[in-house]
Amino acid sequence: MGRTFRVPKKREDEQWEKLRRLWDAGFRFWSYRSFPDAEPYPDSLREVDAWIKRNTKHPMRIKA
Repeated sequence: MGRTFRVPKKREDEQWEKLRRLWDAGFRFWSYRSFPDAEPYPDSLREVDAWIKRNTKHPMRIKA
């Protein structure tokens, strides 16, 4: 996942689903220090699909 990955609490189902969708889309969880202009990951599950579509060239994405 990366050293900056924060594990959600076990009962936070929406956060786990958000992480699964980001991971499946090729995003990894590295430090933003090297990429200060990169758009931060979405806070909620309902934002994920639009966020992924907007960030096809995100520096933390390893596959398209």
